[in-house]
Amino acid sequence: MARFDYGRMQAKATTLMQRFRQGSVTLTRTPVIAGANPWDPPTYGAPVTYTLDAVVRPVQDKFVDGTTIYSTDRQVTCSVMPVELLPGDTMAIDGKAVTIVKTMRVPAAGEVIAWRLIVRG
Repeated sequence: MARFDYGRMQAKATTLMQRFRQGSVTLTRTPVIAGANPWDPPTYGAPVTYTLDAVVRPVQDKFVDGTTIYSTDRQVTCSVMPVELLPGDTMAIDGKAVTIVKTMRVPAAGEVIAWRLIVRG
């Protein structure tokens, strides 16, 4: 039985996202730098902005629970990035700030091919 090539699927998903991306979708993250000693407060580096190859659409009904995810949220599907996407991260869709509410890896285990995000804002 042949082994499934996730690296090849990741490259194909990235190519598709680059081809069909919509508008401008960016992620801004401010790096946290730990203090020299455990008791020293952390410092923050300069914000880093990543451009995402992504498509944006209304959230699918199957994800709406009325508590964590609302019908007014949006769903972003994007290719793999050099950083892991986390709930609470700030993104911008066509210049409007949104916050990631939920992240879902595709597939759920193994090598990531794409990210599915639920955003609000």
